[in-house]
Amino acid sequence: MSRLLIALLFMTGAGLAAAQVPPAFKELQVDARQQAALGIRTVAVKPATTGLLLASATVTVPPGQDVTVTAPFAGVITRIAVGLGDTVRQGAPLLTISSPMLADARRQAREAQLEALNAQAAWQRDQAMYDEGLIPAARLQLSQNRYRAADAARQAQEAMLRSTGQAGDAGDGDYASGTVRAPRQGSVIEALPGVGQRVEAGTVLFRIADLRQLQLDIVLSGDKAGLLHVGDSVTVPTREARASLIGVSRALDASNQARARARVSTPGRLQVGEVLSVQIQPTRDKGAAPAWLVPSRAIVLYRGQSWVLLASPQGFMPTRVQLLSGNDELAVVEGELGPDRQVAHTGIASLRALMEKGE
Repeated sequence: MSRLLIALLFMTGAGLAAAQVPPAFKELQVDARQQAALGIRTVAVKPATTGLLLASATVTVPPGQDVTVTAPFAGVITRIAVGLGDTVRQGAPLLTISSPMLADARRQAREAQLEALNAQAAWQRDQAMYDEGLIPAARLQLSQNRYRAADAARQAQEAMLRSTGQAGDAGDGDYASGTVRAPRQGSVIEALPGVGQRVEAGTVLFRIADLRQLQLDIVLSGDKAGLLHVGDSVTVPTREARASLIGVSRALDASNQARARARVSTPGRLQVGEVLSVQIQPTRDKGAAPAWLVPSRAIVLYRGQSWVLLASPQGFMPTRVQLLSGNDELAVVEGELGPDRQVAHTGIASLRALMEKGE
């Protein structure tokens, strides 16, 4: 290998090593008057217990604990009996709908019932005539087959009405009027229709859920998911709620996000459907460095590294930290901080300019 090539390799390695060395900063001299002029404010550093991770979650109910009520036929809503937040029992009336399609379905079911009765009577008559030797067996068999076909048509029409919840409910003879009833006991968490509104068959009308058990559907990055395990604690400080992880998926979706699910043990003031920030406490090694909670806007990214600006007697001291997790509001970091220290969280642009100038 030539001396020139050796020299180039040595210079390249030295350059890479130098790029990994964090820059050295002196204390930024900023007095109280300058801080006020630049809009610089500080906030206390808080300990992040066991290096908690931050993520967003949606409050939901476990699978099988909610049902969606849809319109059985196209029609017009004539009466609504319940609203959002109401508690209903199974079979309780939710609304009344007027539908020509429902009237036609009931007519067909009634005609099928009458046809089956007529076919049954004809079969019984032919059975008696066959017993007396007046008709051949082939005619009896034909009558019997006609009855079975008519009865099958009757059962199909009645099953169709039962599947829509309208079997045997003709509304005082009004074939076009039907009552939609609650398929289970629970609370109404969605109520979409209004009186006089026209809906198509299959339109979602209500969602009813059992709110005695809630869960959190958590969205987080792949690196955060790799740190979590079933049983890790989840807290929602803004709602005074607690939960524990029951499942973690490390597979990433199209948006490079992983999913986790937590069962709520203390519901606090959680509401189904709301999206909020949660704090997850993963199991960490006992010898791990302490973690600290700071505002996300207090983090300064400089030359690919994360810094915070610790308040000092003469101004601020840039201090390098390792970012563990964060969201739009808070960040969890490791570094030489402390619960009694203050970090700047406004006026960051001005302090960054001083960092670049004083490096």
